[in-house]
This record gives sequence, structure tokens and C-alpha cells, in this order.
Amino acid sequence: MLRLVLLFQFLASVFAADFTTAARDRVGRVQTENQPRADLGDGTFRNPVLAGHYHDPSVVRVGADYYLTHCPDLIIWHSRDLVNWRPIGRVNHNLKGDIWAAELIHHGGLFYLYLPVRLGGDGVTLKFTNVVLTAKNPAGPWSAPVDLNLPGIDPGHVVGADGTRWLYVNQGRVVPLTPDGLTTAGPQRKVYDGWPIPENWIVECHCLESPKLFRRGDWFYMVSAQGGTVGPSTSHMVIVARSKSPTGPWENDPRSPLLRTAARTEPWWSQGHGTLIDAPDGSWWMLYHAIENGRRNLGRETLLLPIEWTSDGWPRVPATARPESILRKPAGDAVAHGLPLSDDFSLPTLGLQWRGAENVAHAGRGELILRARGNSATDASRVSLAPVNASFEITVEVELAGATEAGLAITGPAGTHPLTAVAIRPATATSYVRGRGERGEMPFAAKRAILRIRNVDQDVALYVSPDGAAWQKFPWGSEVSGNGVLRISLYAFGSGEARFRNFKYHGL
Repeated sequence: MLRLVLLFQFLASVFAADFTTAARDRVGRVQTENQPRADLGDGTFRNPVLAGHYHDPSVVRVGADYYLTHCPDLIIWHSRDLVNWRPIGRVNHNLKGDIWAAELIHHGGLFYLYLPVRLGGDGVTLKFTNVVLTAKNPAGPWSAPVDLNLPGIDPGHVVGADGTRWLYVNQGRVVPLTPDGLTTAGPQRKVYDGWPIPENWIVECHCLESPKLFRRGDWFYMVSAQGGTVGPSTSHMVIVARSKSPTGPWENDPRSPLLRTAARTEPWWSQGHGTLIDAPDGSWWMLYHAIENGRRNLGRETLLLPIEWTSDGWPRVPATARPESILRKPAGDAVAHGLPLSDDFSLPTLGLQWRGAENVAHAGRGELILRARGNSATDASRVSLAPVNASFEITVEVELAGATEAGLAITGPAGTHPLTAVAIRPATATSYVRGRGERGEMPFAAKRAILRIRNVDQDVALYVSPDGAAWQKFPWGSEVSGNGVLRISLYAFGSGEARFRNFKYHGL
């Protein structure tokens, strides 16, 4: 009973802070989907604060408001307590190439978004440039990207005591910026080597990256990641260095690292990519990403830990603040948290949860239309999203027009292989298991079907129904723990088109 009372009090505080019909509807849909919820409603929270593959978080505070983004989707999130996050928009950039870890900052009344864009490479060395966009409101509209012609990844911005602006990238390299932050003002140079990782530690690489910088008192602090992002479970770590100047020389914290997974038995693997942020009440916090033990295919989720300061000016995670513990929330109102994954396709544009808008022929009035392309499920038109539960069930109605195969799939991060899917084509329903081609067919005369995939702790079963009442289960199932980060996809290949309706996601 006490927990129920606290839940109602929590919901009341949410709606007091974000009292709109849309907010109430969004919170209700997220709860109906049984998505993980960090806020426990009694002044405490449990990690992650953003479940699912919301990795490489970059966060900025403006007054009492926090704004966060992550790659590659560049959804902009808003919070007032660092625990509850509501999506307020997506950055539309029309860039060609993969987006890596971004830097979101606020300076001189403008929001700036610095983005590393992968242009290609030779298979050994990757080629990048960095671009910058600006906006008066983080919800948008955002300007067209300006190419800085700057190589490197994971940009990090800092302003010197004299107002000069600097941009760091990986490997401890820095370049000066013009006062408007839109052009480099000199050559790039290396000023920091990182922290020497002990030789007996099991890591992926040295990989000095994700510099996040801020000033506190007389010191400039640089918070970096080392050890590799998704290698061994003990790879990633958070390293802190400080300097009296924004360009060094930098001294490492003598008690490094600030945070690390020391053993595979810990609840969270590959902890790294930290951003330190101060709250209006003077407290300090760190947002970072990590992989849940045994749940690598959920991706790098966003976590929050408190930070305290030593008498000699170094940040520390309190000894009692473990990422798996129930922790006291930061001060601040709770906004209406969460992004529903289910979609009735009533909006005229693709929802924030989806990737792949370039494949959509139509969205709105209750259906999503994909114009079929390609010759197989691996080169088809598709839209996709990332699950947030370890176990989940998904269903969708699909109707064919033309010589088309249309399906519901769980894939790896590339959106194609390994492929586990259920689909219909003219006169046939079919299934795919771990990308090994068709593993089961059954006659299916209708051009309309309800498709279902049920994933229970990595074990997947596939179903088809003509009406959503009588279900046929395919004899072949799949196991998806080796898929990498999971994506849920709707796809269509061949000629013609596929109409999808009433996509439903439910965490189990």
C-alpha cells in the first residue's frame, strides 16, 4: 500500500512539472509497455536512467534545466532532476555518414552541437570530420551543419578564463575556435597523453577518447574515456586530469581511474564515457554509459552516479554509491519521463523512436507505408528502433500490395544480419532464424496478417495470425545473445509496397 501511495505522489509531481495531455498520454503509454523506470517514486532511483542503447551521453545544464543527447539518433532530452527525461525533438542534419559521440553545449545564448561524422576509411584507418550546428532552442530548429574540416572523434568544448574557445578531440588533441565557435582558428596539436593503464589490466586498447571539460574554481578538468568501448567487460573506464589552463599541461588524478569495471562478475560492464555536471543546489553528478552484465545486446545504457570532491580538489564516486544500488535522487522536479515504442502511425511524420525515415513512402492516418526495394530481407526498405527490455513481445499488422515480402524482424546493429524474422509474401508466411535463410514456411493465402515475435531472455519464438486471435507458431526458434546490439525492424522487399499498422511493444 505504501508503495502505491508513493507512486501516486510521484505521478502527481510529474504532472505538476509537465501538465499537458500529451505528457500524461506519453507516461501512460510508457507504463503500459512495461518499460524500465529509474524513478522509484520515493525520492530514490535505480540505474539505468535511460534504458536501452542510449550511449555516449552529452549533457548540459542551463539554469534548472538539463539537456542531453546521444549518438547516433541525436534525440534531444530534457530533465530537471537528471533521472526523469522527456524527449523534446530530434536534430535533423541531412549529413551523409555515421554520427559518433556528440558534444552538446550552451554558450553566449546559443546551443551548439559538435558532431564527428565518419566519412569512410580503408578498413584499418577511419576518416572523420567534425561539424557544428546551432539553435536558440534545444528542441530546434537547428541550423545547417558547418564543416570544421577537423579530423578526430568525440569533440569536447571548453572556454578559457579569457573567453577563448577550444575544441578537443580524441588522443588528447586540441584546436582553437573563433569566438562564434563555427571555425577553427589555428592548427590542431596534441597536449595530453592520457593515463598509463596498468599492463596487467584486460582492456581493448588505450583508446583515449570522449574528452568532456569544465572549469571549477581555478582548475580546468578533463574527463576522458580509455580502455576501449565494447571490448572485454573490464575495458572502459573514466579518467580525470586537471590543469590551470584549458590547453594544459594536464596532471592525472593520482587515484585514477574515477570509475571502472574491475571484474566480469560486476553488475555493469564497460563503464565509461562520463560527463560531470553540477546541479543548481551545488551537488555534482556523473552521467555515463555501461553494459548490463550478460545483456550486451541491449547496448550501452545511460547511468547516473553522485560525485563528491576531495579536500585537494579531485572528484570521487562515494564508496557507498554503487551503480547497482538504490540511490538518492538529485533535487529537482520530475518531468514526464520516457519515449513510447509502440506506434499507431497516426502522426504524419515518423516517430522519434524510429530510424530510417528515408525508406518511408507515407506515415499517418493509422498506417506506415514502406515502398519495397531490394531482393531479400538484408537489402530491403526498413525502419528500426532499439528495445529497452531484456525480454519483450512485439506485434504488427501488415498488408501487402504487389509482389512484396514484408516482415517484423530482430536484427543486429547493422539492421540486417543476424536476422530473426517473421514475414508474409503472396500465398506464404515464412520465418528466418539467425540469418540462415528461410527456416520454415506455411501456406498463407491472405495478403493481410498479424506478425508476432516473443523474446524471452534471448530465446525467440515467431508467430503469424490472420486475425490476431488464432496464432500459428513456427517450429523453428532462435537465440539472439550473439547478435550484438539488437534492433527491431519493419521491412519490405520486392516490388509494390507494404502497409504496417498498430505496432505494439511490450516489455516482459
